[in-house]
Amino acid sequence: MRFSEAVAKTAQQLEAASLSYGQGFQNAEDEALRIVYAASSVDFTEYLSGEGPPHNLVLNHDARSALQEITRERILDRKPLAYILKESWFSGKRFYIDERAIIPRSYFAEWIPEQFRPWVDPSQVETILDLCCGSGCIAICCALAFPNATVIASDISRDALDVACRNISDYGLQERVRLNNGHMFEGIGQGFDLIVCNPPYVSNDRFRTLPPEYRKEPGVAFHGGEDGLDFMLEMLIESERYVTPNGIIVVESGTASERLDKMLDNVPLTWLSTEFDEKALFLLEADQLESVRRNIIKSLEIRKPASVNSD
Repeated sequence: MRFSEAVAKTAQQLEAASLSYGQGFQNAEDEALRIVYAASSVDFTEYLSGEGPPHNLVLNHDARSALQEITRERILDRKPLAYILKESWFSGKRFYIDERAIIPRSYFAEWIPEQFRPWVDPSQVETILDLCCGSGCIAICCALAFPNATVIASDISRDALDVACRNISDYGLQERVRLNNGHMFEGIGQGFDLIVCNPPYVSNDRFRTLPPEYRKEPGVAFHGGEDGLDFMLEMLIESERYVTPNGIIVVESGTASERLDKMLDNVPLTWLSTEFDEKALFLLEADQLESVRRNIIKSLEIRKPASVNSD
């Protein structure tokens, strides 16, 4: 079997199984290509750098066996491909991943290489905080994009931090990226020129309907409460104390974006457009955070149910 034939056959098998995608690859064809690369032990970075697939490569016995095993696990177990291969790709870089952390995929991948210009002067960024760091991919990419900055990568999950620790070591960034275990700003005692956060923002209704592949990932990384805003609102209320006078905070709000925008209708959020969504990543400057805090507190008070007197 040639490489191209294996890709076509594998894509057909994945399609027939009615799998869900979006965990690094967007469709059956993309996943099939990656599976055949892995089974054939062909360097996938060559493909990412622009080289075409080796269509005429003939798969030997070991490659065909590996192909069969990976495809079987993907279909029968509905296991995300990233967890099977123990790798994920974020902003063009490879990261180790396993079931202890959410699979890297974020709109931040488009903006970190741009250093959030023009709102950020890269030469002035000395301290960065990555809240809800998961596997550490965002923190690491920030460290690479801002070579003069130190980074704190924080998460409530010790398991996720173990994965992040491995990735930080793989990139040789132990001196510049420090890990912190805690909820929200717990354990954080300084201000930052840049705070980035990809928090849990999936609402209760959406969480209950997640496909099997997504349920293989840690639920704590998804579950954002009744409307998906629990973590985000608490974080925004507290964030003013942790941003330097000229600093900014960038947050991925995903499926909770419309609800957040409605709540803060008199605060001009700066939405950073991305390839697939115009309103999933927003930016706030330091001088906006007091107004944001007041608006959130006011909105939460309005939304509180009236107290019921019982005689």
